[in-house]
Amino acid sequence: MDVNTLIETRTLYTRFNEYTWYTQDLYGFWVANYNDPDILFKIKIKGKYKKLYKWTDKQCDKFIEDNLEDSRGYFVDGEWFAYDWGAGNNKITPVDKMHEPHLDHIIPRSEFKKYGGSRPGNPDVPENMRIRVRRLNENKGDTNTDVERWATIYDMLDDVDDRAVIRAKLQAYMEEKCK
Repeated sequence: MDVNTLIETRTLYTRFNEYTWYTQDLYGFWVANYNDPDILFKIKIKGKYKKLYKWTDKQCDKFIEDNLEDSRGYFVDGEWFAYDWGAGNNKITPVDKMHEPHLDHIIPRSEFKKYGGSRPGNPDVPENMRIRVRRLNENKGDTNTDVERWATIYDMLDDVDDRAVIRAKLQAYMEEKCK
């Protein structure tokens, strides 16, 4: 069975477990909203990321509201990759990095004074976050400049054997983005 189907048809764990539901309150939130198709995304934000980034309830709710569409998944060349927001007993295994969502810093942490850079402020605010699949977030790494981004792109393109495919995909991308 493919991962999209596993995500779509999973049965959620019905007992309280902190690795699955984070807190008793979030377990209660799931019980009250179990029919919500976005419940695991909401619980992950209100559980894992609220604690990790020290967000308020208001910040969590705003991030959820602003990113609900993007939280469901993404397309690559017409192929849908649903995100698996499950944790603990709700996680699809084995983990597939193309289906595992991460929160990505839009402006990298390293640019902020808190982490040795020169930019003031807090990099961990919801406004500086976006949803990215784990595979892409790991590949992107901490690229701060266009030169670093291009070096990463060139390196990845060098791994593609069929140059005609590269040309066709880049042309399609440019036609889509430069309308």
